[in-house]
Amino acid sequence: MGTFTTKKRLYGNPSQISAVAEQIRQAFVADGYEVKTENTANGQEIYITKGGLFKAVLGLRSALKIIMRPSSDGNIDFEAGVSVFKQQIVPTIVTMCFFAPVVIAQISGMIKQSKLDDKALDIAERAIYRAI
Repeated sequence: MGTFTTKKRLYGNPSQISAVAEQIRQAFVADGYEVKTENTANGQEIYITKGGLFKAVLGLRSALKIIMRPSSDGNIDFEAGVSVFKQQIVPTIVTMCFFAPVVIAQISGMIKQSKLDDKALDIAERAIYRAI
């Protein structure tokens, strides 16, 4: 995903993944972020971005990517890290070949500094524990 990843096992039923993803989406949309969610074969992906915060040098469109999927022990694996929007992958690959270390470090720093990964994890944990 990038130079940092936040990982945690959430102790809740995997059937809650969609509801938890919706809680995260609603909270970030309310704060003015653009949020895109995708169902995957075994879970949910969430992309969170915001205009100036994630528009790094050279026009890269990056996001905090969250993946939630069922764990092997019947709970939920939560993972968050830096990602590049899929729609812009070709121009980004060209740019990343030359500037990857600098750009990824800057994006990772911005996300860590703003603690968006911690916020998303907190929302997920609260949603799961309210449902118990």
